Amino acid sequence: MRSYFGIHNHTMYSNLRLLDCINRPQALIDKAIELGLSGITITDHECLSAHMEVNQYAKKIREENPDFTIALGNEIYLTDTRDNGQKYYHFILIAKDALGHKALRELSSIAWIHSYVDRRMERVPTLKSELEMVMEQYKGHVIATTACIGGELGSCILPMFQAELNKDIETQTKYYNQIIDYINFCIKVFGKDDFYLECAPSTDAEQIIVNHKIYQIAKAFDLKMVVGTDAHYLTKDDRPIHKAYLTSKPGEREVDDFYKFTYLMTSDEIFELMEPYANDWDKGNKTGKELINWILDNTQEIQNKISFYSLERKQIIPKVEVKDYKKGFIPSNWFDKYPIICSLINSDNIQERYWVNECIKALQEKQLYDNKNYLERLEIEADIIKDIGEKLDDCLFAYFNTFQHYINLFWECGSIVGPGRGSATGFLSNYLLGITQLDPIRWGLPYWRFLNKERAELPDIDIDLAPSKRPAIFKAIRKERGELGLVQVATFGTEGTKQSILTACRGYRSEEFPEGIDVDNAQYMSSLIPQERGFLWPIHDVIYGNEEKDRKPVQAFIREVNQYPGLLNIIVYIEGMVNKRSSHASGVILYGDDPFDTASFMRTPSGDMITCWDLHKAEAAGDTKYDFLVTEASDKIITCYQLLLKDK
Repeated sequence: MRSYFGIHNHTMYSNLRLLDCINRPQALIDKAIELGLSGITITDHECLSAHMEVNQYAKKIREENPDFTIALGNEIYLTDTRDNGQKYYHFILIAKDALGHKALRELSSIAWIHSYVDRRMERVPTLKSELEMVMEQYKGHVIATTACIGGELGSCILPMFQAELNKDIETQTKYYNQIIDYINFCIKVFGKDDFYLECAPSTDAEQIIVNHKIYQIAKAFDLKMVVGTDAHYLTKDDRPIHKAYLTSKPGEREVDDFYKFTYLMTSDEIFELMEPYANDWDKGNKTGKELINWILDNTQEIQNKISFYSLERKQIIPKVEVKDYKKGFIPSNWFDKYPIICSLINSDNIQERYWVNECIKALQEKQLYDNKNYLERLEIEADIIKDIGEKLDDCLFAYFNTFQHYINLFWECGSIVGPGRGSATGFLSNYLLGITQLDPIRWGLPYWRFLNKERAELPDIDIDLAPSKRPAIFKAIRKERGELGLVQVATFGTEGTKQSILTACRGYRSEEFPEGIDVDNAQYMSSLIPQERGFLWPIHDVIYGNEEKDRKPVQAFIREVNQYPGLLNIIVYIEGMVNKRSSHASGVILYGDDPFDTASFMRTPSGDMITCWDLHKAEAAGDTKYDFLVTEASDKIITCYQLLLKDK
């Protein structure tokens, strides 16, 4: 059995707008290795959210399988306009290198920024004009394919073929010209070397027609043809689970026909499906076997263009413009007592000079300047901040300067700011900068719980704001930093234990239950799941128990679920599946001049701008989170204060 490179594959992150796929990223990669593929590409539906997890896993895979290539791509929707009612053509982009991935991040963000609702679905198309504009900067770093039968090429071939049968010359010419324009556009944007025509292994009548025509077009334009299995589930044995998952969502879905062959295949399966009709493509010259080998060779040509790169980088501390304190006079007795403070006063780094001068000025204003306890504490904190900053290879003083800057802005926007939460109140410098409002020396609060040299990581400060003022605060920050200068951190919802039961019951089909399991029975079944301290047991513990946690199998649930053959398999498979996106309760990330250096962006269903990765993955990419919490008490205090002023 020969190998090939999988160019078109989905993960559960394709579910963020519409239930679509049951592949977990790591399981998909493991299965590709098991089936003998030479590599695999992740191409979710207009979504890059799996990329960090996949990229991190790729590093582990390289240790045991150094020749296995894992590429990162995106299945975009390529259109001419953003008009309602149109067809949203699929199109595959694959990053060849780190610069190519930046192009994916930029293009994906553009699509999500301009997202809209059409026919009760969120739409995230990329305009051809936008693709052309962005690719001018990144040509040679991105590979493109025509995608599945839902692409513009497949969508033109079928009506053109039908018009040819009907001898409808006008319609045939219309689609013929559209194909010509489309192919020429793609060649212009990507070049012949990085543009491929994609077919799919299938015995479906329409796909057979499309595959044949694609071969003819490839010959006519001297382009290369590749095959993509468009994997939405791992193997053909998983098809009933995938069908149940899609059927669980109300509405008409062409589950049986459209997804019949959308799974990871061995090359033998591809030959078995395609060879019988591929023998008719080039009669008298090449056999079907020869043509399919050529097609599979072309997938590996794509693989050979992919270089390994890492999306991970050290965290970047956002900077703001600060007052330029000049290097100043230092009392002679300070050099021995407070060497770090002295070095900051005369530092070449404007952020360091600002931090220390602001702290000293606050000591003077609070009449604490002559108290050696405060200067000694400031020296200790300055030493810790400097040491951690050097370990992180960034100026950590800038983190606090940025925080101070935005806390001042919060007040200006009409919000009060909470006195401080947790260990941050133990740092004197936070108090002096106005970040917190408690004097840690007066109240005997330790500094080391907040930061210490043994834990070289960025601090975490939680700030309380008034909910009613947060929109104005966000608007002010974006006015200062740009529309993408402040973005909320993404969170992803999953199928929990109870939810997976309810979902599986809705999607379950059998002769006895052609419309799924009755909702009352499903609710009863889900009610049998135990919980401890507010957390539901996972389905594994419900079925098999857990000796470590002294959990016994739940016999009532087992009896109930076994009444429906195959139901448990569906529940187990989809539990934990990503199925929605939202925003972090408080986390925001501040970006500089080029946010696409580290990030890509999406919108929540309500329209809020969010990162494409969750917190930990965004931090792995180099982003730094700030916590802007909202508490209703803040609004009440503001209202109370305003009423008191009014009645005074």
